[in-house]
Amino acid sequence: MNHQAAGAGVHPDAAPDDPAELAAALGPIEARLLVLDFDGVLANIVDHPDNAWPVAGAMEAVSALAGRTSVAVVSGRPISDLQARLGSLPVTLAGAHGAEVVHTDGSVQHLVDATDLTERLDATEEELRSLVDAEPGWLVERKPTAVAVHHRLASNDSVEELLPRVRAHLDRSTAGPPPFTVLSGKAVLELRPADVDKGRALDLIAERTPGLTPVVLGDDVTDEDAFSAAIARGGTAVLVADTPRESVASYRLRDPEAVVSFLVALAHTEN
Repeated sequence: MNHQAAGAGVHPDAAPDDPAELAAALGPIEARLLVLDFDGVLANIVDHPDNAWPVAGAMEAVSALAGRTSVAVVSGRPISDLQARLGSLPVTLAGAHGAEVVHTDGSVQHLVDATDLTERLDATEEELRSLVDAEPGWLVERKPTAVAVHHRLASNDSVEELLPRVRAHLDRSTAGPPPFTVLSGKAVLELRPADVDKGRALDLIAERTPGLTPVVLGDDVTDEDAFSAAIARGGTAVLVADTPRESVASYRLRDPEAVVSFLVALAHTEN
């Protein structure tokens, strides 16, 4: 296993960590707050976001861990979408990069009021659709507090032509109040409120679970805020990626299947 200092970052030449060894190093799970992204962590990255579902064994592993400690899923997806994909798992859900957090007791916290953003996001969505809807492979996704433009299925020529125009349009939409920011993810650009990120979501969840040290698993640049928040609380960040990239995470698992192996092993660590 890669033995690196917390926050040192994944070394570009480092092999992925062995899931069982990493679980043994981080256990026992009762001392941990487990925080998981959905896409790229519990589910494989797919061509269309509607087709992403937890990989085999993920639901069972998360359920087993939730019976022993606090577990949260923090995602860019809306809460309603996460609920449809995760069913009745007894976990805290943070949707839209943490804009809304639903705790296991049913209580809800909001980082922003979605109703205050409706008119502005409606206008942005309409303008983006007029720009890309006629182009094959592009998808405009409206969320309660954000607008995302996916281009995974678009041709290289189309991306080369349209992506700078999409980015320029989103950049023009960032001026407040409230201020917005543009996130660049895996084949997606997203406009969201500037004061919303997964790190703030983790802080909200951690405040409800005192005494637990965070372990965060994420795959995209949008997870770096949660990684940093976990490390600031003395916790651990695990990048899920088939190849290393620049990250504050100290460990790496290859893919969602390796995540399941890690979660299963973590569920067997002894208190």
